[in-house]
Amino acid sequence: VMIAVMAMTPVHILGAGHSDADTLRIVGLVISVHVVGMYALSPVTGWLADRYGRRAVILGGVAVLLVACGVAGTAGTEPVQLTIGLFLLGLGWSGTMVAGSTLLSESVPRWLRPSAQGLADLVIGLAGAAAGSVAGLVLSWSGYPVLNLLAAIATVPLVALALRPMREK
Repeated sequence: VMIAVMAMTPVHILGAGHSDADTLRIVGLVISVHVVGMYALSPVTGWLADRYGRRAVILGGVAVLLVACGVAGTAGTEPVQLTIGLFLLGLGWSGTMVAGSTLLSESVPRWLRPSAQGLADLVIGLAGAAAGSVAGLVLSWSGYPVLNLLAAIATVPLVALALRPMREK
């Protein structure tokens, strides 16, 4: 979800008709603020996951991702709204990634944790590459709002997984 929207936002901005210098400034600002959303509050996200539970933070992250898709998808080429949307996209990613990685690590025996996390990172990387590729097609065929709508819909399996009952250890 995050990669699909993030990867195509600069392409969307490029098509807005700004001068080259303005386009570069807008893209730089939007992506910089997005990266801040991804990483700056990670310690807070971890604390929230410890205090309120991994699943609650994952679901909160999904909620933020949904809001982010709504904000970015309705921004048109408005730089401030795109910046807010991409910040929220990074923040939602942080919630799902930090809490999800912790939940994964805790759900397998200690000796299996490095392999499990490595496999998860591989699958995430492959999914991100696929999302970025498909996002380019969606953007060219249907536009940025549809890309955000499809990204929002793609969160449904994550909600289903976060809400399913867990086996007791």
